[in-house]
Amino acid sequence: MSRQVDLRRFDTSQPWGFKMQGGSDVGMPLFVAHVSPNSIAGQSGLKAGDAILQIGGTDTMGFTHEQARGEMLRCGNDVNLTVQSGLINPPAGSVVEEDRPRMSVSDSDSPYQDVTSKTFQMLENELPNAEQSGARPASIFDKKRQNRTAYTKTDKFWLH
Repeated sequence: MSRQVDLRRFDTSQPWGFKMQGGSDVGMPLFVAHVSPNSIAGQSGLKAGDAILQIGGTDTMGFTHEQARGEMLRCGNDVNLTVQSGLINPPAGSVVEEDRPRMSVSDSDSPYQDVTSKTFQMLENELPNAEQSGARPASIFDKKRQNRTAYTKTDKFWLH
């Protein structure tokens, strides 16, 4: 059974919060591929997998993706969609079951590894030795300075 989903926003700077896919140009009916939970579309009841039957009262049968997109733009900030659930199986990973954070803010159970760049690790190792000897840490520009070709060597007296 079809239902109407009314989307309203103040201005075009607010995204609708859903991704539409399909169209006659790709041989698929128009459908909602993804809905962000806290978006206008998510709060209005639009669901991933909903087939889009009408946009603003215009039947979408035979619409290309660009035609559907154009109809959405013509509706402006007030879009009425007629959709039907159960006609389309949404792509894997597009359904958001619940509104939950992607990661925890706590440091103790972070899903990310502590990554330190190789350059930073090298500087950490060299810095204490450099401070003791009064030298500066090694640089990539210091390496193989003697092995440069005659073309790249410069003489400060070449301009007379």
